[in-house]
Amino acid sequence: MAEESPRYQLGPRSRRGLVAGWRGGQLAAVGAGLLAGVLLLRYVGGAAGALFAFVLVAISVAFATWPFAGRSAEQWTPVVASHLARQVGVSRRGRSALSTLELDEVPIGATGRRIGVVVDSAAGTWTAAVRVGGSGFALGDEADRARRIAAWSGVLAGSAREGGALHRLQWMARCLPGGFDDRAAPIQATDRGVATGSYRSLLEQAAPLLWRHEVIVSLSVRATAGPARRRGHDSADRIVDELEALERRCLAAGLEVDGVLSPSALAATVRSSYAVGGAPRGVADGWPWPLGVEESWSSVRTDATWHAIYWIAEWPRTGVGSGFLLPLMLEGGLRRTIAVTMAPVAPLRAVRRAEHDRTSGAADAELRRRHGFAVTARAHHEHEATTRREIELAEGHAAFRFTGYLAVTADDEVALAAACGHLEQSALQAQLELHRMYGAQEEGYTCTLPTGRGCA
Repeated sequence: MAEESPRYQLGPRSRRGLVAGWRGGQLAAVGAGLLAGVLLLRYVGGAAGALFAFVLVAISVAFATWPFAGRSAEQWTPVVASHLARQVGVSRRGRSALSTLELDEVPIGATGRRIGVVVDSAAGTWTAAVRVGGSGFALGDEADRARRIAAWSGVLAGSAREGGALHRLQWMARCLPGGFDDRAAPIQATDRGVATGSYRSLLEQAAPLLWRHEVIVSLSVRATAGPARRRGHDSADRIVDELEALERRCLAAGLEVDGVLSPSALAATVRSSYAVGGAPRGVADGWPWPLGVEESWSSVRTDATWHAIYWIAEWPRTGVGSGFLLPLMLEGGLRRTIAVTMAPVAPLRAVRRAEHDRTSGAADAELRRRHGFAVTARAHHEHEATTRREIELAEGHAAFRFTGYLAVTADDEVALAAACGHLEQSALQAQLELHRMYGAQEEGYTCTLPTGRGCA
C-alpha cells in the first residue's frame, strides 16, 4: 500500500482584536460616533437630533467594519495619510523608502575576503545574503519533497533559539530574464564572419525565451548599541557568526550553498530587480540602487521598469501538498519575485503567546455567546489553529512570525497590467489570497529585496 503524501496546514491569519474580535481602531471609531451621537441628542434634541445621531452612529460603524478591497475605511485611513504625506514630502522617511538603505562590506577574519551587507538605518539592522540551490525540487515526487521540507524545517528550528542574534530570516525566489554572454560568441570565423553573424542572430532570437530562477536566503541581525566603531565591529562579528551557522545548517539539510554574496554580487542582485533586460552596461552599474523612484497609488517605477507589489493576505486554509506554490513559481515568461520574511520567536515567548491566544479566543467566544452573537466558523478555525500551534510548540517545534510578498516587474505600464493578470491567476491556483499594496508600493518593493524588511 502506497504511503499517504503528507499534508501541510498553514492556518488562517489571526484577526483577533482587543474585545470580542474588535480592533482598537474599530472601538475608537465607533466610540467617537457614539459620543458624537449623544452630544447631538443633548444639544439638538427632538426627532431631528435623534435622526442625525442615528445616521452618525451608522456612519461610524460602517467606517469601522465595511470592507473595501480587503480593508475597512478605518484601516485605509493611515495608509492614505502616509501615502499623501510621502507625495508632498512631509514623511519622516523623506520621499524614498530606499533612502535609509546602504550597501557596505564586512571583512571575514584575516583572509581578506569581504561580504556584502545591506545596512538599514531606519530598522537598525545589518543584512547579508546567501545564494542557495537544489536538484530539481519541482521534478521530485511527494516523498522527496517532504524530505526536503523536513530538512528545511530543521534549518529554521536551529534559528529560533533562546537568546539568538538572528533578527529576521528571509528567502526570495526570483524569476528573471535570462540571456547569453556576448563573450561566449566565437571571436574569429573562417568564413569572413558569416558563421559569427548567424550565431549572434540565433542568440538574439533565443534570448527573450530564456528565464533563470534563483533562490536567495538573507538573514538580518540588530545593530549593537555603543560607539560607532565598536558598534560596527560587534555587528560584523554577529552577522558573520550567524552566516556560518546558517551555511552549516543548509549544507546539513542537503542544500547547495554558493557562499555568501560579495559586495559586488549583492549589488548585482539588488540591481537585477529593476534593471532593464538587454540594456547595455554603463556607469550606473556601479551603483546598486535605482537612480530614480516614482511611486503611484498602485505601482512603483524604478528607473525604466515598473513594479506592482502584492501582500499575501491569506495562505491556503486547507491542507496542501508540498508543491502548492509550484504554479506560481514555475510560471514562464513572467518576471517576478516571491519573498517571505520570517521573525524567529523565542521558545518561551512562543509558548506564552500561544497560551494567551487560546485563552483569549475562548473568552471572546464566551463573550459573544453571552450577548447573543454567533461564533463564526472562522473563529472556530482560528481556535483550532491556535490549539494545534500550542501542541506543536509542546513537541519542540520552532515558532516564526512570517509574511509574504509578491512583486511583478515589466518594462512599461501596459505590460505590467498584463503581467499582474497572469500573476493573480497563478496565485489563485496556489490558493493564495493577494492584496495589492495600494498606497505602499515603494515600501513593499523594499520588502522584495534582501533587506529583511516586512515582518513587523
